[in-house]
Amino acid sequence: MKTLIVNADDFGLCEGVNAAILDAYATGSLSSTTLLVNGNSAAAAAQLARQHPGLGVGLHFNLTLGRPSADPQEIGSLLLPGGEFPARGALARRLMLGRVSSAQLTAEFDAQLAAFSRLGLVPSHIDSHQHVHAFPQVFDVLAQVCAERSLPLRQPWVARPSGAHPRLGRALRTGLLACMNARNQRRWQGRLRSNEAFTSVFDLGAMPSRLDASHYRTLLGAAQAFPCELMVHLSRRPDDVAGLTRIGDVSHAEWQCLSEGVLAGVIAEQGWQLRSYRDAFDEGKC
Repeated sequence: MKTLIVNADDFGLCEGVNAAILDAYATGSLSSTTLLVNGNSAAAAAQLARQHPGLGVGLHFNLTLGRPSADPQEIGSLLLPGGEFPARGALARRLMLGRVSSAQLTAEFDAQLAAFSRLGLVPSHIDSHQHVHAFPQVFDVLAQVCAERSLPLRQPWVARPSGAHPRLGRALRTGLLACMNARNQRRWQGRLRSNEAFTSVFDLGAMPSRLDASHYRTLLGAAQAFPCELMVHLSRRPDDVAGLTRIGDVSHAEWQCLSEGVLAGVIAEQGWQLRSYRDAFDEGKC
């Protein structure tokens, strides 16, 4: 089955993101989201999720923004001296130098799952903020728990749609991501439920000044495996996420397309079956 999961990251980040995600869900452009349990508006997001039970809600595992869910004194290898998570680059260096404890990663993952449960929700799947779970050490920790609990885990596959010309820095990052994905697949093949393809507007290369249906046609038209996940980021205004993420303009542009039904039109036009991670594996390849 030509199955598509449209997942909005960062549910709970702030009120503007929460509202934008519900706007997109109302137009039939979105089926899934993932919740930051330490986000400023996590409790409000959970309340919205309970009011919209058809929306799949997973855990957006986070190691690079804000404060942890576990006791900071027990997970020092993951934190800055002030008790906050480091930026992604600093985390990557620690992981590559072997300075992160797998036991502490497990403790933080368990704590975020527990926080998710306290919000009154059951996760539909797991992914991560800024794809930090693609790093093999992190992936192994999450994959072990996901395999034991039959929780789907996002694979952030690298897409290369026709005509895309990424800048050098982006190309180098996606090359590293592709290598890590290949390793993770080899190690965990047959033991996890995951999306078989993945894309987002970042695969377009240089971001256009305004998104429209043609951009989503390009991204989705290139998908050759299913289920495919289209990752989106949404905010009603660019400055809603100021100080929290650097992609405010992108998330606002995506919100405009999804809230106006532009993506829903492309989904119907291309014959996709829109699903969440809760039911994406009912038919077809798992």
